[in-house]
Amino acid sequence: MTENIVGKRYDFQVVCDKIDEKYFTFYTRAICKITKRTACINNLNGVLSELLIGHEAEKYDSYPQYYDSTWITLGEKAKRFAKIAKDFLVDSRFINYLENKLDDDRGKGEWENIVTENGK
Repeated sequence: MTENIVGKRYDFQVVCDKIDEKYFTFYTRAICKITKRTACINNLNGVLSELLIGHEAEKYDSYPQYYDSTWITLGEKAKRFAKIAKDFLVDSRFINYLENKLDDDRGKGEWENIVTENGK
């Protein structure tokens, strides 16, 4: 499942794909509208804060599976992450904050810088 969300300077994809009966891949991708460069952003601090609310956020260091920008996790947890991501990506104040952070990260060369046709 891929949900596309239109931002101001970036478009976003929330991806939750089934691997097998138990596990899913989950990631949030940012796509620069001008350059079409993309990066998975689950591990960006602001995004992490939103996704890992409560118990998991408090014990983030105990969860190495969240260090990467793409996560493999149990299906129900991946679906919960996808819902949370969709909710914060439609909040205009959060989008302003996030897009500014993405500009900063890109400017510092901290993006994966994957260029794909049409940003996909």
